[in-house]
Amino acid sequence: MRTLLTIVVIVMLLLGGSFTSYRYIQTTTQTAGEHLELLEQSISIEKWEGAQKELSTVQQSWEKNNTWWSILLDHEEIDTINICLSRLESLLARQDVTLSLAEVSTLKLLFENLHDKEKFTLKNVL
Repeated sequence: MRTLLTIVVIVMLLLGGSFTSYRYIQTTTQTAGEHLELLEQSISIEKWEGAQKELSTVQQSWEKNNTWWSILLDHEEIDTINICLSRLESLLARQDVTLSLAEVSTLKLLFENLHDKEKFTLKNVL
């Protein structure tokens, strides 16, 4: 009976941890996506100061969450996001509209993919 109770407690802890990590990733990717939308709008109207401010917000949020994300997620995904953020910073400094918008779109896609990869679906389990 004790063994069964121990197994149930361990399973509940694992499920709770999985749900908590999924919610954390969902919240942080959604927030990043919202800031990237604002960044994209600023770039489209060539409001470079606003774009720099939004990028700074995204980078600060990324650095704050990066510790937990590196525990929960694949490091290749994290490296790819770091590279894209660095590229975007350089493109904003040069005020290149086309390439900046392309990089923002890439970042948005990467964040959406992270969220989708962490969903509990049959495709992700198999």
